[in-house]
Amino acid sequence: MTNKDVPYDDEATKERYQQDQLRMESGLNHNEEYAAEIAVPAPVRKITYAEQYRSAKMNKTAAAVESAAVSDEEVDEMVDAVTRSKAIGYVALFVALASLFVWPVLLGASGIVLGIIAFFYGNKALGSWSIGLGLVAIAAYYFLLPFYS
Repeated sequence: MTNKDVPYDDEATKERYQQDQLRMESGLNHNEEYAAEIAVPAPVRKITYAEQYRSAKMNKTAAAVESAAVSDEEVDEMVDAVTRSKAIGYVALFVALASLFVWPVLLGASGIVLGIIAFFYGNKALGSWSIGLGLVAIAAYYFLLPFYS
């Protein structure tokens, strides 16, 4: 999205738009991440998130503008949260995949626990896959164990 698509009335509006965009893309406040991965793309439908800002009132006071401003610390904190949840999700997926080949009970249980942590941190897709693969590894181990005894 370019700057031409979103008309900014002032700096606070621009910062609010950036913060809302970060929240939408990170999936921290919305339950859209999983649905977006499996949903069929809609036919030519233009979605603009800037409509709510076009109708913003022009006569805001300076105090209201300052209170609505987004600080750099808040943006950095949100970026760090997204990065942490993705890192935990990928580690959980790696551990769950490794449990299919080596130490299924130990690594499978670890993959499930890390998957739950990643799921609650906001990375629902990787967390769900990790939980599922960990359960499959443990179930396959206990199912196949009698055949090797």
